[in-house]
Amino acid sequence: MAGTERNKFLYSPFVIVLWGLLTFAAFAFSMELAFYGLVVLFALCVIAFCADLSPIMPLFLLCYVTPSPSNNPGRSEDGLFYGTSGMIVLCLAAVVVIALVLRITFDDRIGWRQFFEKPRMLLGGMLVLGAVYLLSGIGSKGYIEDAQRNIVFALIQFASVFLLYYIFSVTVDWESFDVDSFAWAGLVPGFVVIAELVWIYLTGDIWLEGAVNRDAIYTGWGTYNNMGAIIVFAIPFAFYLAQKRKHNAIYLILAAILFVGALLSCSRGGILFAVIVTLLSYVYTLIKTENKKEFGITSALLATLFAVAVIAFREKAMLIFERVPSIADFVDGEVVFNSESRFRIYEAAFERFLRNPILGQGFYCRDFAFDEFSTVERFSSFFPPRMHNTVIQILATCGAVGIIAYLYHRLQTVSLFVKRRSVGKAYIAIYMLALLGMSLLDCHFFNVGPTLFYSMALAVVEFGENG
Repeated sequence: MAGTERNKFLYSPFVIVLWGLLTFAAFAFSMELAFYGLVVLFALCVIAFCADLSPIMPLFLLCYVTPSPSNNPGRSEDGLFYGTSGMIVLCLAAVVVIALVLRITFDDRIGWRQFFEKPRMLLGGMLVLGAVYLLSGIGSKGYIEDAQRNIVFALIQFASVFLLYYIFSVTVDWESFDVDSFAWAGLVPGFVVIAELVWIYLTGDIWLEGAVNRDAIYTGWGTYNNMGAIIVFAIPFAFYLAQKRKHNAIYLILAAILFVGALLSCSRGGILFAVIVTLLSYVYTLIKTENKKEFGITSALLATLFAVAVIAFREKAMLIFERVPSIADFVDGEVVFNSESRFRIYEAAFERFLRNPILGQGFYCRDFAFDEFSTVERFSSFFPPRMHNTVIQILATCGAVGIIAYLYHRLQTVSLFVKRRSVGKAYIAIYMLALLGMSLLDCHFFNVGPTLFYSMALAVVEFGENG
């Protein structure tokens, strides 16, 4: 088998950036199937010849952000993920799974015994959470009719949180693992999404009377809110690299581009958490970086440039974004929130919880529709109702048992960060804060892509001792 040197090259910034360019090309020209085929060939080579599987870690989030708008499974049932092409995608995934099983079987260093017996701090909480997902809705009205879909969706959600953490815990050489590589794996998808966003601005029909119609900002994998989230998740990793590098100006510039990208996403949650994450990352980097002089000069120049841009283009920017509702306004001296639909969803979801408080009403429920104030049901039945808040989602779908399981999992993850402390993992903690915080306003914790990266991040924190 190849040594770790080859792994390091395949997991180098150059290779990850190359994959990012290919991802955007597949998105822009609707060549997702060819891209997935290339990914599978690469994964097979890594599984067959590399000392560990770390080179394929960046590909999961990149594959997630690849689908073009025409292949959005929630808006069109004639796209990539249905019919013959959908079967091809499943077969490609199956080939990788079979290759992985063979690798574990014949690799003495990994082996099935190590695979099952390796100690994992988070395993108990993940299994409990997965079990509750599968039990959700039992006994509720309409459960029998939707039981199959409910179980499939529960399995997908559990796998997205659990699977990569479990697999990579034993298939990565953690003694030589470098958290820098994982930072690039989080950074590059953010710039891919910015490129997709610019492409939509240039080619999409998103302008309405001189202003952005943010409802027209969508891809094959998500809307403006999803795009804003992936961009925000990348910000801490730009600052991590700025803290690590002697010349940190380039990474501060990358962080600034990500911040502007979050603004262009028109996602209110994305904009709010872009500010929070940037401030937290900036302060921590200012404390930790050794090259404070260059950091300070670059910061001053970027702040000046941003201030000049705001002053010079303020009126035009206000016109462009005038259709993006503010989170809250002051009316007669009182704060009035402009997210009425969110509160109506929360109210309806809580009523759903009260109908079956022990195990909830499941992810699907025929007598629960809020299409009047949520767009998810307007396109297809591919997705179950989303409550746009992790805690409320789990209460409504999994009941009190579900929220106890989730809190147990969350307690274990907090304990993990406390016990496995390092500078690199502090930036991962900021990323986690962004994911969990934004998931109180949206459904990111119940979207496969963000939770796949979350799963890998937990593996890095627990086993990547050199970060």
